[in-house]
Amino acid sequence: MRLLQEALASDLRVAPILYAPERLATTAAGRALRHHLESLAGAEQIDERTLAAISETVTSQGVVAGVEIPAARHVPELGHVLVLDGIADPGNAGTMLRTAQAAGAVAVVATAGTTDVWGPKAVRSGMGAHFHLPIVADVAWSNIGELLGERQLLLASAHDGVPYWEIDWSQPSAMIMGSEAHGTSPAAEGLATIRVTIPMAAEAESLNAAAAAAVLLFAAFRG
Repeated sequence: MRLLQEALASDLRVAPILYAPERLATTAAGRALRHHLESLAGAEQIDERTLAAISETVTSQGVVAGVEIPAARHVPELGHVLVLDGIADPGNAGTMLRTAQAAGAVAVVATAGTTDVWGPKAVRSGMGAHFHLPIVADVAWSNIGELLGERQLLLASAHDGVPYWEIDWSQPSAMIMGSEAHGTSPAAEGLATIRVTIPMAAEAESLNAAAAAAVLLFAAFRG
């Protein structure tokens, strides 16, 4: 329901919208959404059995919809950008997009080796960020430098980097987050100008990629 509400609040085309009135009637939020859908020309009622057959979730909240995927958007000249370098887990990718929107990032760039950021799990994890945040996906490393412009290029590194609180976050930055399993790619290491580290207690080995991205994005947001 939250995803549909975010999609309807965007400028993207949303169609079709298929919903089961009985399922939506079980919660106050569902009833409010049902009332709204009853006034939309493109929304159609279906039975719960049909909804269960077409929904990708085990227990549907009562509605499915098609939303157009926007064309690759322009990366603004100023502001902080998150770069996903070979992130394989769609849940992590979606969570990073959600965090990037919350922390005021102006865009997210996903490299060619990253999971499909428009896949179902990534979209659900993004909680609507996909519909509002400029996303440029499937980008080759040969094009990333030009795409990011004059930003300082920061490479997240588990060790041997500059502590994140010593970074000059007043400058527009691009934060490159690598895969948890394989680390950052050689192309990313060759492009980045600064390695940045999140110091941790001695007993901790590393942070989840999405958690590390959150620390860096909100450090940038604070400026």
